[in-house]
Amino acid sequence: MAGLINRLWVRVTLVVLLVLALLLPPLYFALVLIDEQSHVDSFIDDVRLQGRMLADEFELGDSLDSRERTQALLDSVLLSGFGVYAEIVGPDGSNRSSLVAASHPGFPGDDFEFGSRGDGVYYLSLPVHRADRPYTLRLGFDETQARQEMQRTRSRVLVALGTFAATALALVLWLVSRIAKPLGHLQLLASRIAGGNYDEQLRSGSSIHEMREFEAHLESMRIELVGVNARLSREMVELATSEAQRRGLEEHLRQRERVATVGTMAGGIAHEFNNILTPILLYSQTALDTLPADDVAADDLRRVVASAHRARALIGRVLTFSREIETGPLALVAVGPVVDETVELLRAIVPPNVDIVAGTAGAVPEVVGEPGLLHQLVMNLCTNAYQAMRASGGRMTIGLELRHEAADDRVEPGDYVVLSVADTGHGMDKATMNRIFEPFFTTREIGEGTGLGLSVAHGIAASVGATIVVDSAPGAGSEFRVYFPVPADPRPAPAMEVTHADGIDH
Repeated sequence: MAGLINRLWVRVTLVVLLVLALLLPPLYFALVLIDEQSHVDSFIDDVRLQGRMLADEFELGDSLDSRERTQALLDSVLLSGFGVYAEIVGPDGSNRSSLVAASHPGFPGDDFEFGSRGDGVYYLSLPVHRADRPYTLRLGFDETQARQEMQRTRSRVLVALGTFAATALALVLWLVSRIAKPLGHLQLLASRIAGGNYDEQLRSGSSIHEMREFEAHLESMRIELVGVNARLSREMVELATSEAQRRGLEEHLRQRERVATVGTMAGGIAHEFNNILTPILLYSQTALDTLPADDVAADDLRRVVASAHRARALIGRVLTFSREIETGPLALVAVGPVVDETVELLRAIVPPNVDIVAGTAGAVPEVVGEPGLLHQLVMNLCTNAYQAMRASGGRMTIGLELRHEAADDRVEPGDYVVLSVADTGHGMDKATMNRIFEPFFTTREIGEGTGLGLSVAHGIAASVGATIVVDSAPGAGSEFRVYFPVPADPRPAPAMEVTHADGIDH
């Protein structure tokens, strides 16, 4: 703030000095010219008046009749202090002059301007009419005193203008200090506001009425701009949120459209395969029934029937997916027993290098669903998890818990029963995660999977109102979480046992 005042003082001082330097010289010369002209006019009027009075004395009196009286009148002009020359010239050319100025060189002629000829004497001649005999009165007056008065006036004007300039500069600097201090304070407050401290008020405490009005306008603008800034910030956050939701909905819509398209195609193909399998099963079973049990061909036919049944089971899964999991009426199902049963089945197929840990965090309520579908959902997620660790081994963790707030922005707020299936396998990159729920998409070798497991799990979850989310990174494993909404009137269900794949309870 001190720097601002100093800079303002310097600038204003320079401006005032420049203005004074431009205005004072013309003002000085104008005043001097007016004063000198006044002195000149006054001097000329005085000497002409004095000369006219002396001429009248010669005209009206009898001074010209006596040489002594004429001489005395002429001497009175010089003795007054202003005259330096006086004479009267008769009609015959004779002249009588003052004895005081006997050494004067003579009358040079009338002066029509003050200071002409540069001799310092103002000469004038006046006619004197006496009994039809014209005389001429010639006088000379010293200009020195008038010049000295004019010089003194110039000095006084110079002192007056210097005093005026100093007083004006002092008053301007005082006024600048009165204005600069509040402005410096306002600048400091403005810098704080620009730095993000929007609660600072633009008040300097100035006693100048105009400054107070200026501060009031600035404060009103600050309040309005702060409100606009806060509103814009909120709108930007809301816009970003809306844009993210829009992109999520668009992606979800594209996913649903892809699933629906592939599902329709898969359903049609599955129906055709089912039509083909029906006569195969029928004729194979008929042929098997007609053959003796120990016939060599009977074993082949039994293998054909078993393969056909496996194909029909696969077609059933495709149809389940293509029909968007159209099942019977849903009911309240306890998820814990379903998970326990799935873990028991997994023990028979999971490789020994994969450890299974399953447990629940307290009792969880029942959820809306269908036991068979939920069993298939859990089995598909667990199968995907252990297959990710089949080569390297690792741990598969199955959890079940009740969450009153979903700690995931991909799930709507609310109460959920959360089923989690995590593995320590190779993980997935973002491009893979974006396609894992697509039908027939798989990263395994040909013949190792159909790519329907996760898409069927996704369809089952959608059919019961649940949401599946996945978190994964290359080399860091994967975790699938299924959020089952808690019903409005939930019933408590028994807790799931915490077990390892070795069958020992923990």
